[in-house]
Amino acid sequence: MKKFTAFFLALSLLVTLSACAGGPKNPAPSKSTNPPQTEPPATEPAPTDPPISAPRFTKEELPRLDGSTSTAPLAISMVSLMLGVSEAEAEPLISFSRTTNSYYNLLYGNADLLIVSEGNEEVYAERESMGFEWEQTPFATDAFIFVVNENNPVDSITVDEARRIYTGEITNWSQLGGADQEIIPLQRNPEAGSQSLMEKLVMKGTPMMEAPKEYVAESMGGLMEAVRGYDSSAGAIGYSVYYYAEEMRAAEGLKLLKLEGVAPEPDAIRTGAYPLTNPYYVVIPASAPEGSPTRVIRDWLLGENGQRLAAQEGYVSVMDFPTTPKETLPTVGTRLFEEYTGELTPNNYGILIPYAGLRVSDSEFAVSGCVYGLMTPRGEVVVDPVYSDVWTTGELMVLTRGQGGVESVAVAAKSGVWCTDFEYLAAIGSSEGVVLFRDNNVTLIYASGETEGTYTPADLGITDEQFELMRMGPIEGGGGEWLGDKVSVGYEYSEDGSNATVLYFDLTSHTLKRADAETWASFYSDNEPRQPIVEGAWYIYDSVLGEDAPAILCLTDWNEDVSRGTYTYFYEDGTPIPSLTTTGNPVRLVGGLVEKLDTNMVTYYDLNTLQVVFRTYLGYEGD
Repeated sequence: MKKFTAFFLALSLLVTLSACAGGPKNPAPSKSTNPPQTEPPATEPAPTDPPISAPRFTKEELPRLDGSTSTAPLAISMVSLMLGVSEAEAEPLISFSRTTNSYYNLLYGNADLLIVSEGNEEVYAERESMGFEWEQTPFATDAFIFVVNENNPVDSITVDEARRIYTGEITNWSQLGGADQEIIPLQRNPEAGSQSLMEKLVMKGTPMMEAPKEYVAESMGGLMEAVRGYDSSAGAIGYSVYYYAEEMRAAEGLKLLKLEGVAPEPDAIRTGAYPLTNPYYVVIPASAPEGSPTRVIRDWLLGENGQRLAAQEGYVSVMDFPTTPKETLPTVGTRLFEEYTGELTPNNYGILIPYAGLRVSDSEFAVSGCVYGLMTPRGEVVVDPVYSDVWTTGELMVLTRGQGGVESVAVAAKSGVWCTDFEYLAAIGSSEGVVLFRDNNVTLIYASGETEGTYTPADLGITDEQFELMRMGPIEGGGGEWLGDKVSVGYEYSEDGSNATVLYFDLTSHTLKRADAETWASFYSDNEPRQPIVEGAWYIYDSVLGEDAPAILCLTDWNEDVSRGTYTYFYEDGTPIPSLTTTGNPVRLVGGLVEKLDTNMVTYYDLNTLQVVFRTYLGYEGD
């Protein structure tokens, strides 16, 4: 079976600047009738650009913004300027729903202003049927690009060749002057903005070949991961937009192809020398009142200050301002296995740590919006990002996959020495261990890894309907809470709902019993909470190593409306860790590493030395 191969390059760049001393020195001046030579006047420093100014608004006055994923960074910078807050504070105010969805949000009154690429045919047909009038004005130009692995010797193709690749006429890179290697033409999902551009700019009505499921990437990040090395080769080709691909190319081993011999570079994109370009639009309803914040922001973005900001953020502005190249940090980390590894190979790795590897687009199960892989504490990738959730209890690690609306669960030793199949439908954890559900039974595994037993609904003394309720978990009013030798099954309520009786299975007598809420609460262990040395701080415990491992303290400074916090961190002895300060989301501790999740990058630091152990770019979700 063909596999996606991803690799994380450990890049280090040592730049040594040296100034050479020695050499001939200026001789002493000789006597002369000529006047002594003076140093030429110092050159006047080049004038610097004035600061970018923007209209100011309160949060309540700000229009509802929406748009393409690739324009979200610009929106964050705009809102930062207009509200007078940091970009970290502005970021949670921007939740772009991707190209197609954002157009529908404008049409149905759920957005006021779009910063967006071109919509698909369905969007324009819907607008026509509604009689909706908008003002759609280009503010920047993007390019539609094709991307290959950096090891592919082909540097340039024509638009016609690209079309024939995606109809299935051209199937081998040797037909394009490259190696004798199968072309793997990766596609995007139908809702993606880049898929609409592919059909509009390249295919122009010619049907694309039907792609096998494994050739369809659900996100830009997923497509880039695939192009880096599909099936351990450099045979894949994919498509994207310049803004996004330029950032990811700088971060990883990708190459942007020339089209018709022209490279996708800012000047060529702005002038139209590059053959496939498409505008970014600012779109507002035609009914927006004069002087309204919506119109003020639209006009500002089309003016000099807005255009300078767009160029500064890496977009090719309509006005001729130089585009600032995207700044990227090198990825850090290595791979334990050369090829893509989508499942855990049992071995004693010492300990396995979950790491965020990709942003996701359509997975309701993915925690923190990321898909996770597994690595060692040294930053060696053991499993590529395939898990929508990873959590641990005791010596156990629970792995969850969410795909197509279906969740499946496996359990592994935290060291990786063993792993079950993804045979379970749900998992509920406690300090005792893990409660694992199949369709018709439940298995209890102690935190040590030993199996307590497997029980059917009949064994538990409950009906199939009660078993289904139990599987929902205690938070949803079901069962699965494991306390000592008792596992809750569900609740019985009095007629007025004021009193609840807990149904539980006693593991000692193997019978179903009942307890009132007060009695059930007495079964909880009575641990005194640790008091942090920093007043007002709270503990962040290690989610992999548990509460006995070194922790850090977190102090939250909330903004005026308590909607956004700035987090400062301390070691347990009260020593500040200023380099970890975050705004918006606190860090996590995983296996002795600090996980710091940013918009499009995740970094893992050694807790003691604060050295970067692992860093990777996540890829924007959606478009």
